Amino acid sequence: MSKVDKRFTILFSDEELMLLKANANLRGMSVGELVRVSVQNEITQKSVADKLRALHKIYNLGKQSSIL
Repeated sequence: MSKVDKRFTILFSDEELMLLKANANLRGMSVGELVRVSVQNEITQKSVADKLRALHKIYNLGKQSSIL
């Protein structure tokens, strides 16, 4: 992950903050890190079709090189 040096204010309800804290605790990370990872995952999320195409390409490469 790139250097974290910018601030951004987000307002959460009590319920949202409680869920964030509990989830961050389960994952062994801070709430800020959980929010950053979640935002990054949402922005870079690929569609199911994109993932299947990528798996198909990997499978075909393996067949060509006798890995699979």
